[in-house]
Amino acid sequence: MVRRMWGNGLMVMVLAALVLLPGRVKGAEFDVSKFNQEVGLRFAYGKNTKTASVHLYSFLPRWGIFLMTPGKKWGPFGASFVVEGIASIAGADEVGFELGFTPMVKFSCLVFPSVLAYIEGGAGLITESINSPAIAHAFNFTPQVGGGFDIALTPQVALSVAYRFRHSSNAGIYKENPAFNVNFFQAGLNYYY
Repeated sequence: MVRRMWGNGLMVMVLAALVLLPGRVKGAEFDVSKFNQEVGLRFAYGKNTKTASVHLYSFLPRWGIFLMTPGKKWGPFGASFVVEGIASIAGADEVGFELGFTPMVKFSCLVFPSVLAYIEGGAGLITESINSPAIAHAFNFTPQVGGGFDIALTPQVALSVAYRFRHSSNAGIYKENPAFNVNFFQAGLNYYY
């Protein structure tokens, strides 16, 4: 019950931020001329899609470098290489954790001067110490894809809201290989420099 309320509360906060924040931050537009790299921190709530119930509360530090800056050669479109870490507390049969990292490619589009939409995806490595029949092994690969919006708070700082689908499995290294699929809802800050 508490987990469901926490997840619903996070969704309400994200939706409120999407609706209310652009009106509150008057005049904030991205200064894409300063977009060379990015650093950010997101917090996420995730729940697996089937079998035993596992809830993940995650901390996601990230760093990226622009390969093509939005608003330049490709018009409003851009491309980046991003590396993201993950540290999660897991609520399952017992409390557990997971640690890992994922290199990703991020494609972005400057939708409005104050809104940067993006899709991103990649595959990483993760160690999971979660006592649940949903996860068979401690070492797994994590292909994932998602999308979201960065909403300008200042010319270089953005509120980031995103959705991510992550698959976790051992890629057939071991005989037992159940899929552990998670839907993540993320919110945080990004700094472009």
